[in-house]
Amino acid sequence: MALRRARSARKLEATRIAGAALLCVLAQFAVAMPQGHFGPPDVITPAGAAYSALAVALGAVGAWAHLRGRAWAHGFALLFYSASIGAFLPALESDPVRAAALVGWLLLGVARQLFPPAGDEAVPDDPAAAWRAAWGAATTQLILVTLVATASVVGFRLSARPLAQGVCLALNLGCLALAGPLLLRLRPTRKALVGAAIAPWALALVLALLGQPGPAFTAIGAAQVVTLGLIWAGERVTDEVLGYFYEHPALLTCASFAGLILLGTLLLSFPASAAAGARIDPLDALFTATSAACVTGLVVLDTPAAFSGWGHAVLLLLIQAGGLNIMVLSTFAALALGRRLGLRGELALGQVLDLPVHRTATQLAVFIVVSTLAIEAVGALLLGLWFAADGAPGLEAAWLGLFHAVSAFCNAGFALRSDSLVGLQRDPFALGVVGALVVLGGLGFSVMATAWLRLRGERVPPSLQVRLVLAVSTGLLALGAGAFLLLEWDASLAGLGTLDKLTNALFQSAIARTAGFNSVDLGGLERSTLLVVCALMVIGASPGSTGGGIKTTTFAVLVGTVLSAVRGGAPIVLFGRTIPVALAYRSAAVFLATAAAGFAGLLALLVTQPLPFEQLLFEVCSALGTVGLSVGATGALDGPGKLVVIALMFAGRVGPLTLVLLLGRPAQARVGYPDARLMIG
Repeated sequence: MALRRARSARKLEATRIAGAALLCVLAQFAVAMPQGHFGPPDVITPAGAAYSALAVALGAVGAWAHLRGRAWAHGFALLFYSASIGAFLPALESDPVRAAALVGWLLLGVARQLFPPAGDEAVPDDPAAAWRAAWGAATTQLILVTLVATASVVGFRLSARPLAQGVCLALNLGCLALAGPLLLRLRPTRKALVGAAIAPWALALVLALLGQPGPAFTAIGAAQVVTLGLIWAGERVTDEVLGYFYEHPALLTCASFAGLILLGTLLLSFPASAAAGARIDPLDALFTATSAACVTGLVVLDTPAAFSGWGHAVLLLLIQAGGLNIMVLSTFAALALGRRLGLRGELALGQVLDLPVHRTATQLAVFIVVSTLAIEAVGALLLGLWFAADGAPGLEAAWLGLFHAVSAFCNAGFALRSDSLVGLQRDPFALGVVGALVVLGGLGFSVMATAWLRLRGERVPPSLQVRLVLAVSTGLLALGAGAFLLLEWDASLAGLGTLDKLTNALFQSAIARTAGFNSVDLGGLERSTLLVVCALMVIGASPGSTGGGIKTTTFAVLVGTVLSAVRGGAPIVLFGRTIPVALAYRSAAVFLATAAAGFAGLLALLVTQPLPFEQLLFEVCSALGTVGLSVGATGALDGPGKLVVIALMFAGRVGPLTLVLLLGRPAQARVGYPDARLMIG
């Protein structure tokens, strides 16, 4: 057993030094050192060529030494890492981000040589588990290096360089060779996932033959992510990490969205994400990634003009992951990998989805993903046909239909049109499809699940939540449309026909609670209309949906609580059901936490931004409700203002109450106190 562990450790160290050598070769392409030995990016200097050849040679020698168990292998690796750090240290002044990332990676290699980890436990008899014990760590390391290299080659537009192509392809083929035995052993029981890890290679071959190396490497990167998931699915540390997060759902929610935002920021900061001749500022990349992951829709850049096609694809993935909720996606992936959640996982998922019966959480998670993809596919088809009829070429029409369908259903509000949907205000079909997708996404998956079961012929009585969501959503939609018509008939709706006025009023009423599309010029709205829209944005969508806000059910319980107080403390009754006092407390906590976050954000913006009060108030409500509507304040924000809005979007998505649970610790009361009477009101 000790011999097995030693062999596994030698393989891991060999892949680490070989991967580090290849990353150093790619880094001398991408790191900017205009006055140094590597020169500007995309330029191979004589020193850079000599260093690349030496790094490959030393990496190969170090890998061989580790595999053969030579006594000098660790010392050799330490010298290699240290020399490479010295080679890239001068670049910290001219290119701090990329140089610091590489130097940090190499420093981890030095730390591993100085402080080697302890050995693993005994290897089980299961073939897949035995492979993981022997090759899992080494393959994981190589895949991580490969993903970094692939992202660098695609993100920094190095895919046209033959040397960069060769290094990246060699790394990916090495990963496939190492992971091949695991894929073969899992094939009988995980055919779909093994196919998902292999099929992108065929797609990559087609794209390469069509002269698209960047998309080809992107497809291969997707295959590596699936392979990495298959490797991690059987690791003991995976169970331990998931177990800890399942016991702390609030921390899981915050960590998952924070990780998604950081990943999105990194991808959007790549040169490949920017349109030709443009440059994405890191703060703007963070703002856009937060807005997309939190499905808000506030933008500081013109989305269709500032980002490239690859950047739009990154935005689409962020919107999809944020809309579905990263935890639900992770749960669905765990189910696909054949794992069971267990009681803790069910309870955690039930808390995130706000389910009264936790044992149905797993089934609902599967339904969420499947129904979302199905509805988005139908919406993409309808919108794609509309864009094609409007004159867009076939592939472009399909892409526009897909992007806007996902953005609408996930209540994100991102559009690939600079005027959002103002140009479509006289087209009831386009507005109707987008509005229907927004409403479906904002109703919540419990409503959709009930509707699906009833369509299948099952006699499922609608629960209180379903009836409450439908009643409040319908009432708010009608009230919002009526207020919009009344206040804007001769203002922003002037010049439109009666049918178009009704269509746009309904559309804006639906959008105001959830998504950031607009079919009228928001800068021309009456101040009274802005106040109504602020109220709708704060209320937001329904629980378990892709929208934000305090939620429709919370609003209903608050109204019921007020009516109960007016009646002298009578029970809170909604649709013939008594609402527990604990739910009233929770609703009040959600509302007060939201109000406190909004007050703090508004105060910070008033102190730092020279903008009118009503614009900043509207901005705060939009960010905190993850709606994405703006009357012009977003584009005028400076650095501190952007950071404040980023914090508001994050707080609005994860929920103020989640933040309270994350920062506070429940305590048991040990002392009882006598009742007191106070004058209220």
